[in-house]
Amino acid sequence: MEPILSRSLRVTEYTDAIRIGVESVGIEVQAAFVQRLLDARHIVAAGRGRSGMMAAAFARRLGQMGLAAWDLSDTTVPRLGKGDVLVAVTGSGTTPTVLSLMHTARRGAADVLLVTRKPARDPKASDVVVELGAPQGASAYPLGTLFEVTALAFLDLVVVDLLGALGATESDLGARHTNLE
Repeated sequence: MEPILSRSLRVTEYTDAIRIGVESVGIEVQAAFVQRLLDARHIVAAGRGRSGMMAAAFARRLGQMGLAAWDLSDTTVPRLGKGDVLVAVTGSGTTPTVLSLMHTARRGAADVLLVTRKPARDPKASDVVVELGAPQGASAYPLGTLFEVTALAFLDLVVVDLLGALGATESDLGARHTNLE
């Protein structure tokens, strides 16, 4: 076990990765991502594994803002078509399930927003690509940890932009938050 003194180095690596990853997204890309969500009739957020958990957290926050949003595990996910948006989260950009969902959404004429560290090989698979510059490999953090936390940080910044655009407040979100805790 490493001594606790190296903890500050790990914290620095973690927070630097988030900052670098989020700052790597151009403001015009973030603005396009936000606008597609504002224009959406329905929003479905999807991913697999821990990336899917980040997508689910984002979908829940969108719902608390009053947007018609679901994560893929919801049993009432609507059929996606024109005017709808799929937010796909995949660090590798090659997750078969997520790629399949992206193609299905496109066939239904829905917009696809991709959050990844590596864009899909098919540039027509998504309308907006958010390529996070999250470091990978040679890290104390296993597997996709740094991508996942960076994706959540980016999606949280999108929430802040949406709140501003909608004129929503934390009180508005709180009023839609469950009371069954």
